[in-house]
Amino acid sequence: MIQMCIRGIMQGMTSSGRVIVVAGTTGVGKSQLSIHLAKKFNGEVINSDSMQMYKGIPIITNKHPLAEREGIEHHVMNHVDWTEEYYIHRFEKECIKTIEDIHRRGKVAIVVGGTHYYLQALFNKSVNEKTREVTEEESEILNSGDGELTYQTLIKHDPDIASKYHPNDTRRVQRMLEIYYTTGKKPSEMFNEQQNSLRYNTLFFWLYSEPDALNKRLDDRVDKMLETGGMEEINELYNYYKDNNFTAEQCENGVWQVIGFKEFLPWLEKEPNVSLPDCVERMKIRTRQYAKSQVKWIKKMLIPDINGDIYILDATDLEKWDQTVAVRADNIATKFIEDKNIDELKVPNKLKSLEFDKNNLDKTKNDDFEHFTCDICCDKNNNKLLAIGNKNWTIHLSSRRHRANLKRSQKKEDYLMYKQRKIEPSKDQESE
Repeated sequence: MIQMCIRGIMQGMTSSGRVIVVAGTTGVGKSQLSIHLAKKFNGEVINSDSMQMYKGIPIITNKHPLAEREGIEHHVMNHVDWTEEYYIHRFEKECIKTIEDIHRRGKVAIVVGGTHYYLQALFNKSVNEKTREVTEEESEILNSGDGELTYQTLIKHDPDIASKYHPNDTRRVQRMLEIYYTTGKKPSEMFNEQQNSLRYNTLFFWLYSEPDALNKRLDDRVDKMLETGGMEEINELYNYYKDNNFTAEQCENGVWQVIGFKEFLPWLEKEPNVSLPDCVERMKIRTRQYAKSQVKWIKKMLIPDINGDIYILDATDLEKWDQTVAVRADNIATKFIEDKNIDELKVPNKLKSLEFDKNNLDKTKNDDFEHFTCDICCDKNNNKLLAIGNKNWTIHLSSRRHRANLKRSQKKEDYLMYKQRKIEPSKDQESE
């Protein structure tokens, strides 16, 4: 007992003021790792997943089950009413307050979640300090659910930051506009000011899985969610949605953005030719797409912000979890807590394709965000497809989808020319 008390005191002395961040895609095992680290390093968990802030619906928001938390305290979770919109400046206030409390008690704060832009709260020069009240007109734009209006408004106020987002990335575009409205400053300028300036001594982990392995796990997880109470939660949400006379536009805000509600709404509304299996498949596709976008965010936004100071843990093979995740994380975190030099590789040899070059980080941060429009292919809203950056444009041009549409377009053009040639001679004959 005495030895345990001494160890606790020593941990408190060495860990004071330290934060560990566990970033990664949905379904990769972030919660499992955070529990492991909290037990080993006298820590408590702070949730940074925007959907897990909302009360109830633990299954479709993927809250770590209480029985599996092993007594580890979790904060900033399950406290927001469905009637509320949870904004980033509120997270910053709650997160910082919780970190300070954890540190006062001599513990390590472990921030875990998939809403990676919330991690901006850990920077010294906050982009989220609320210095002005949002006007009624501004509030209407923020909550309009009109992605085009929100995007065009952001372009008007901060074209630099708008150029880095796709117009269909409504949630993040909305967050950038919210920052502008609540601070009166351009997010692009504020991000540049805060670069490399963290509030705390922070260790970043990126828990990563190769896409093929992860996609299989995500599909299986959706099936398990729906089998173990997920459908009941979706119906609970729908009853509330219906009782309050909400419309589909509401799905762009608040708790209604959760993956699993919008995808099932056509079936719940009894739209024709929509089956339950169709909705399940939509939920799986949307989950995989979300995971892919999270990886892009980490690469393009988080890593440049922290000068590449992030350690990748390979969660591809679950049978090797102890070796590739737990033991590696323990070794790195131990040196971090003890303020020793971390001589571990940032990127495991098997994941060299993810390696980042510090010499190119500034270049990455100011990446090519030129917009390219494809006149042949359409997005899910039947608008001309938009690609951001030369790399994405090149990938699109060489994609199977584009080549197929190009061939189809060429055939259509050839057919129209053929018809034109047939019509023109007949006119000549009439003139004769």
